[in-house]
Amino acid sequence: MTTDSIKQKLIAQGIYHSDTTITNKPSVIGYEKKFKLAWMATQLNTFIVATDFKDEKITTAVINQHITEAFNFTKTNYTGWPRGLQSGIGVISILISTNVDEQAKEYCVKLKSGKKWAGFTIPVIYNPDTKEVHQFSKNPMWGRIYYPHFKKLINSLK
Repeated sequence: MTTDSIKQKLIAQGIYHSDTTITNKPSVIGYEKKFKLAWMATQLNTFIVATDFKDEKITTAVINQHITEAFNFTKTNYTGWPRGLQSGIGVISILISTNVDEQAKEYCVKLKSGKKWAGFTIPVIYNPDTKEVHQFSKNPMWGRIYYPHFKKLINSLK
């Protein structure tokens, strides 16, 4: 999983994408809008934000900075229904690095990124050397109906 391979998979899936910078690093942003009756008739706007940190150490502070900038990007660039009115935003924040702190791994697996008003932030770390993906292991209570979709999206980018 690299930003280039993620971009190619977004294209193959017909997901809109663009290039930008997040945390002053080149990033790929994917955007998908879906409406499902199974989601209690809500619209989910999912942003996939992938950034290659090369060998920079990924810590919980780095994850939080990435999530914050990614979520701010989505708030600036989202023009759909107002959040909370049958509409939510999901931000899948993918950090790619060969140097990952153990606490950062746990942060992703236990989904400690917190909640936003009508929004979700999902941290994911990918280590290209070991091919390990660190992502949430259980669907949280808040937003439980969306997390199988988030997992499917993440897995489709591997």
